[in-house]
Amino acid sequence: MKKLLYFGTLSLLLMLTGCVSMVPSGPIGDPAQKATSTQPRAAMIDDVVITDPKVREALRKTLSAQFTAQLARRVERGEYFEEVISFPATLGKDDVALKFTFTSLKAKRTPHPAYFPGALLTLTVWIWVNGPIYVDKYDIAGNLQITDAQGKLLSSSEQAVKLNQNTGLWDNDYFNPSLGADQLNMLVERLLQDATHKLAKP
Repeated sequence: MKKLLYFGTLSLLLMLTGCVSMVPSGPIGDPAQKATSTQPRAAMIDDVVITDPKVREALRKTLSAQFTAQLARRVERGEYFEEVISFPATLGKDDVALKFTFTSLKAKRTPHPAYFPGALLTLTVWIWVNGPIYVDKYDIAGNLQITDAQGKLLSSSEQAVKLNQNTGLWDNDYFNPSLGADQLNMLVERLLQDATHKLAKP
């Protein structure tokens, strides 16, 4: 009886909160490993631009400031460039500016289609054996442009992370307050690796 009551409570909560849209907001952390080669020049991170029309203007400004600071730290810690500088410093002849634009910051959590029938048939065993409860859907995209001190484009990359991820009660993301952070970091790393790989050394 207690199991059925518990299951009923969980089911009610899922029905009430089962479909939730989110804006992945990081944090953008340090890279898992350093760059394979370091560009012998300084780099400056321009203010991040967010063009996803579904992100409210106030949130865009907040995320732009957060992402800009976090990306500066990531680029520095990843040793993609010899030095990371910031305003009021100015770019030297061989230095570059990194311009990140996030065109899509979307995440949605929906009930897994097999959850309710599976849990009903197994009397909540589905939950305890980590059967999928949610499907977390991510659509995160952006581009990175690397320019010289005069604004000339030297290298660029455009990447996207689109995936559907099953989430059960025992998965780390079930109670994760920063949903989408891993996927956002994955996108950032792809952009940096691709754009810096294409960038010729001075």
